Amino acid sequence: AIQAQIFRGHEMGTQRDVFILGVGQQVVFPAIRTNILVPLQTFQELVEFCEKEDNAQPHIGVVTFKTTGSTRADEELYRVGTYCRIAAHAQSTTTLDGNREHNVVTLSVEGQCRFEIEKFKQKSPFYVADIRLHEEREDDAHDPAVAKLTQTVREQVSLLIGQPASQSDGSAKSLRGRFGSAKSVKGMPPSLLADVVGLTIAELSLSERQQVLSKFGLKPRLELVLDLLGKAAEVHRLSKEIDSKMRKRSEDELRETVLVRQLQELRREMSTLRNGQPWQGDGNDSENDFDEEQGEEQDDIGMLRELLMKARLSPEAEKLAQKELRRLQSIQPQQAEYTVSKTYLETLAGLPWAESSQDELDLNKASAILEGDHYGLQKVKRRILEFLAVQRLRSDMKGPILCLHGPPGVGKTSLGRSVAKALGRKFHRIALGGVRDEAEIRGHRRTYIGSMPGNIIQALASVKVNNPVILLDEIDKLTRNAMFNPSGAMLELLDPEQNNTFKDHYLNTPFDLSRVLFLCTCNDLNTIDRPLLDRMEVIDLSGYTVEEKVHIATTHLLPKQRILHALEQSKPTESDAGLEQPADGPAAAEGKQACMPREPQLVMSQQALADMITKWTRESGVRSLERRIAQLCRWAALRLAGQAEAKDSDRIVEVELPECGPNSKGQLTIEAHHLSHILGAEIFESDPAERLTVGVSMGLGVTPTGGQLLFVEATRTKGCGRLTITGQLGEVMRESVSTAMSLLRSKIYYSVLAASGERRSVLQVGPGSLVEAEYGAPQNRGVGGTEESPNQFLEVFNQFITSSDLLVNSDGHGSDDKRRKHKDPFGNDDVHVHFPAGAIPKDGPSAGIATTLALASLLLGRPVRSDTAVTGEITLRGHVLPVGGIRDKVLAAHRIGLRHVLLPYGNQRHAKDEIPAAAMGDMELHFVKHIDEVLAWAFADDVKPWGPEVSANDSSMASPTFALSSKL
Repeated sequence: AIQAQIFRGHEMGTQRDVFILGVGQQVVFPAIRTNILVPLQTFQELVEFCEKEDNAQPHIGVVTFKTTGSTRADEELYRVGTYCRIAAHAQSTTTLDGNREHNVVTLSVEGQCRFEIEKFKQKSPFYVADIRLHEEREDDAHDPAVAKLTQTVREQVSLLIGQPASQSDGSAKSLRGRFGSAKSVKGMPPSLLADVVGLTIAELSLSERQQVLSKFGLKPRLELVLDLLGKAAEVHRLSKEIDSKMRKRSEDELRETVLVRQLQELRREMSTLRNGQPWQGDGNDSENDFDEEQGEEQDDIGMLRELLMKARLSPEAEKLAQKELRRLQSIQPQQAEYTVSKTYLETLAGLPWAESSQDELDLNKASAILEGDHYGLQKVKRRILEFLAVQRLRSDMKGPILCLHGPPGVGKTSLGRSVAKALGRKFHRIALGGVRDEAEIRGHRRTYIGSMPGNIIQALASVKVNNPVILLDEIDKLTRNAMFNPSGAMLELLDPEQNNTFKDHYLNTPFDLSRVLFLCTCNDLNTIDRPLLDRMEVIDLSGYTVEEKVHIATTHLLPKQRILHALEQSKPTESDAGLEQPADGPAAAEGKQACMPREPQLVMSQQALADMITKWTRESGVRSLERRIAQLCRWAALRLAGQAEAKDSDRIVEVELPECGPNSKGQLTIEAHHLSHILGAEIFESDPAERLTVGVSMGLGVTPTGGQLLFVEATRTKGCGRLTITGQLGEVMRESVSTAMSLLRSKIYYSVLAASGERRSVLQVGPGSLVEAEYGAPQNRGVGGTEESPNQFLEVFNQFITSSDLLVNSDGHGSDDKRRKHKDPFGNDDVHVHFPAGAIPKDGPSAGIATTLALASLLLGRPVRSDTAVTGEITLRGHVLPVGGIRDKVLAAHRIGLRHVLLPYGNQRHAKDEIPAAAMGDMELHFVKHIDEVLAWAFADDVKPWGPEVSANDSSMASPTFALSSKL
């Protein structure tokens, strides 16, 4: 009856030229209406095919693809499909291939019967094939075996449909939606029942559905469907069992949590009874049993309570901890606040509230440690010894706040470790470079997610003592802007009168930091806030002299680099005795040492070290020097390993370097003349006097990297009397240039009046003059120098103010207009003053003397003495005022090799205390009070040249500035 209704005239057998529609992820069954999405182009091809065949009721063959790839080859199609009638169609738009929209047509097809493809007659652009239809034989249902299978399938389907909705899985819900109720299952034909079950079970894969479609016989199809129903039922049973186990586990965990909370509450009440009043029990045995039980099953709160008792908190912290502990007991462990509160209490318990290390008060031992680790730096060593001495007399001495100020590479950071070692304290370093948020210093409040203590509290929790040595490295590199200023958070930290109640935002309770020894390091004091700088005791660590660097390289740097590059065996120290042996035993450590030579394999002469310091590493510290020594060690390791390559272009190297060795002991010896072949060409000029021409003077300045030589250049051109100042200068330095120009003009103005006979110059030097009356007979005030004759000084200064025709006529006469014209020494010429190294900002009053000498040299057409560097501030009256950074400046001149340095008389006391004896022995320091003394020294006639002489007639040595000023 079903077949007669379906086919209506279609005969079973072969159908010719049938349009084959391939579908993916879908199987169409007979007697079931199904919707299929097809591309618009495929639908148009189907329409054209039907019009060509003149078929009013089009039928197509629907076959499922084996794969969902981009290609549609015939071997990707299953051989069995469903012969369908197109009932309706509708066009729509859907999203395919990501975000691209495509026009598609929804075909509503009714399955007629199964078919099998015999052969393809066309594959492109669409499939056309000959098929063989298979008739559904319902008379097989009368077979007893088929009837039994049908009954079993109906029972299984009814069982799944009858499950409660709360316990139904995907298959049960799908079958309930398809059949509605169990009554519909009973009246359904066996073949249709098998197809509906194969289509509806949710757990079936595409291949399993295709297997149901491919079974032409009713009995094998029912057997397959029954097997698939059994698998679905087993999956449902396992899923139900797993859910039951998970539910039981959750109930057990909840029950355990409730019991634990009740047990904790009982323990708390028992503890209250024990501590508040005598224990009312069976005696000591019951109390001991409770203690044993508490020790065996100690919970988190009990552990925290014990840790807090051992920490010996301050009274304020104790109150806060007990309050937080009571709050923690009322919070469920599953809540996020429980972890926050627990972490806070653990932080409180982990801080060293009363734990401190014992100071090493042996002054001789501490002094030996400091001397052994660092050479020089006597100021800071003496300050540490003074602190130890006071500590011996008074044990409750507050820790000092020291700030080590100096250029990079002088040993500020490593000095902190040595100080901790000498004091016998623990050491912790905090890098402040780039810190922009005060919360990194004082911590975050606990209201924020991920809050934590500040760096100071974390450091104390790390070292486990409350009196460590904490090094605040690069305190001048703190980042400041409109929103953040971490320097403000440092005010309380570094104030000895306030840090005993330092309050971290995370702890929210005071912590005593008065016993901590804070050491700060910085390169530039100008970038530190004044209130913060006022709280610290600044100790200047200036650069080293050449002799000090040679000593440091010989005793520290060279042995260290030889050990690092396996050129020398490391020597055991006292600190190595307490170190643990490696995991593979002491034999392995001895084997590693045995691989290194006992004797040094690289030796450098003292002259080689001195030349490397002056020509390759001219700096205040020793950081670049250590890198150069490491370069020599790498070269030595390469040479000893036999990996050096000699090229034809390296003939000079081949001649010079064989002298280095290795000798019979395997040692390499480096002399001064070998350095250029190993390190390359010299980096720094050996003779700065070559730059001194007319209009150029040598000053001294201080930078964050130490003292440096500062050249001042001046030139003049025809113009309108304009003064130009360049070199990225600050306002103070620009004012110094203007002051020097005004000072020279005033001196020449009065000398013109005196020479013209109008009146005697108040600045003219002679017996009873202003200079002699104010300063007395001028003399060489150099440290360790000899006095000059007063007459020599007077003659030199008189020569300065009367030696040039630029001032007055040679006969001293002339018209009033001519005299007035020469009252301004520069006339209408433009003067340009430049400070080289324009990329570096410069400021300060120290260049006053150097600027005056450069302008005076330009005015007279005579170069300044090439063996002298100057520094000092000047006034309009010509007074020389004291300046800072004397040690750095003198050491910079000493590194260059200058013979004389002119310093303000007010800095004489600083020179005696700060300048090393090695620098004092190689150069003379002259202390001046007035600019007249500087001019007399700089332009003296009987000066022995130092370095190459600069002659006005020698165009090769004269600069363009000198040539131009000579013509003017």
